[in-house]
Amino acid sequence: MINVAALLRYTALVLAALAMVMGAVIVAGYLVPKYFPQQYRVVIGAVVFLYGAFRFTVIFFRGRGLRNDNE
Repeated sequence: MINVAALLRYTALVLAALAMVMGAVIVAGYLVPKYFPQQYRVVIGAVVFLYGAFRFTVIFFRGRGLRNDNE
């Protein structure tokens, strides 16, 4: 049987990791136009990366706490 909560948790973890990757790609300059100022590119990429890292951390540790309470 498929555990829907676990499936949603892993999906959210993957999406948060993808946000971190996208932030790194933005900082590297691959997803922004050439005319976009470099300072904005770095700031926007850092914000996207940090948001992904925050979401990953929250989802990862929240899931572990719920799992330990049920045992």
